[in-house]
Amino acid sequence: MKFPTPSSLRPAGAGLLASLILLAAGCATNVNTYERAESQATPNYVADKRVITDNTLAGTFRVVAINQTTVSGNLLKVQATVENLRNKTRTLNYKFEWVDQDGMAVASPNETWKAILLQGRETQTISTVAVSPRAVDFVLKFRE
Repeated sequence: MKFPTPSSLRPAGAGLLASLILLAAGCATNVNTYERAESQATPNYVADKRVITDNTLAGTFRVVAINQTTVSGNLLKVQATVENLRNKTRTLNYKFEWVDQDGMAVASPNETWKAILLQGRETQTISTVAVSPRAVDFVLKFRE
């Protein structure tokens, strides 16, 4: 039985390495999306107030839109569409905080930092549902 020598493996290994590099480069490409030309959805957009304290983060991600609805009869559901403004894949950490009609925080197990991975120029939606009908408003926070 004849075993391959290291020199005979080099061309195959080089080809494999080149394939892996091309595959990795393909993973870092932008995301293409397709949707209806005439949307059938009628979102209830929320006018938001943006408080920017990290200009680097603001230059990397942006909130495209925020909309809300009511589910299960009386629970507020909020959805935000966020976009990666860079060409590279980035991780964004976010959390929603709930507020009652008196401006007091409503404790929720959903109030933990969550991470999403966005490809270059990708847009993704994040959402949450209030755990109490007392929650009438929200604050959405981001960190990198």
